[in-house]
Amino acid sequence: MSWPGVDVDDVVEQWRALSAEETTVATKRLPSAEAVLRMRLRLRGVEGTPSFADAENPQELVNEWSTLYVTTVVDVLRGYLVNTEGWLEETERIDDYSTTKRRDAAMSSGRMDVTDAQVDALIPFRRRRRGAFTIALGQS
Repeated sequence: MSWPGVDVDDVVEQWRALSAEETTVATKRLPSAEAVLRMRLRLRGVEGTPSFADAENPQELVNEWSTLYVTTVVDVLRGYLVNTEGWLEETERIDDYSTTKRRDAAMSSGRMDVTDAQVDALIPFRRRRRGAFTIALGQS
């Protein structure tokens, strides 16, 4: 199983056009964003694109999973590009006027963080088929 490819064009397509400096940073940091997500997925038992072999339409599910994977990598990289230095607060002052912008502390670390919710969304699970109810038998 292989992983879907992600490139800077995906970032531009899903977010916005990047400046020359942002393109340089994105090109260098994109492999790191992929590595962070892949490691988190490997720790959960996903070793590449799932095959969904037991589904009715496996290719459609593979395409959807690949799109979700690319979107997640882009989100991780976007979070880094928005706040590369990890600032929590910015204050602008002109004479007697000041304005302060505060960022979310969870997303303002300046690191490439993958949330548990993002990883959970990429974990395929097989739904066990059960009857109307289940009786758990204990030891006698």
